[in-house]
Amino acid sequence: MVGEIGAASAAISGVPASGRLAFTALRNGAVLGSHVLTFRQTGEQLQVDIAVDYTVKFTFVTVFRYTLRATETWVGGKLMAASAHTNDNGKPEFMRATREGSGLLVQGSAVQPYKTPDGALIASHWNVAQLAAPMVNPQDGTLLTYTVTPRGPAEVPDASGVLRHARLVELVGTNPLSLYYDNHNIWTALQAKAGDGSLITYQPLL
Repeated sequence: MVGEIGAASAAISGVPASGRLAFTALRNGAVLGSHVLTFRQTGEQLQVDIAVDYTVKFTFVTVFRYTLRATETWVGGKLMAASAHTNDNGKPEFMRATREGSGLLVQGSAVQPYKTPDGALIASHWNVAQLAAPMVNPQDGTLLTYTVTPRGPAEVPDASGVLRHARLVELVGTNPLSLYYDNHNIWTALQAKAGDGSLITYQPLL
């Protein structure tokens, strides 16, 4: 159950004891939407459900809408399967991945089926282990290539304005972004440039 994450999940880096991570997403400082991850453990299995909802309005008219619904299934500390469906302002996208040996067999809306390099993970950001692994884009199945550079200590404001201690890691490459993790490797914040040049930032909710 949510809030009852046990030893099996504790072995996976980045799983919060509360069973939930939630962020307010901002676009150039204005509220864009939310990004929520829910962790559910049943025996040796951990299920991670991800919901992303963005909306951009001009006066009272919605001019952009983005939704993503994804699920990851982990067994014994190993990613076994993942799937995601996205509506990118009216354009449907998908990704499906299943374990095949030490890699993942991936299908996606932007790729032909392929097998990833060993150790690949989904680029869902909560698991700090992704920084040392090949990453699959949950939106369309593409394999992402990054140069990962640790930048050291940082502070990020939560939704109430309180500063939280974190460490910054920059990912340079396809869809560059900055990720923040706390001392327990829990995902704490994000910064990225959108396709239109606007700045997207995540503030953690309590």
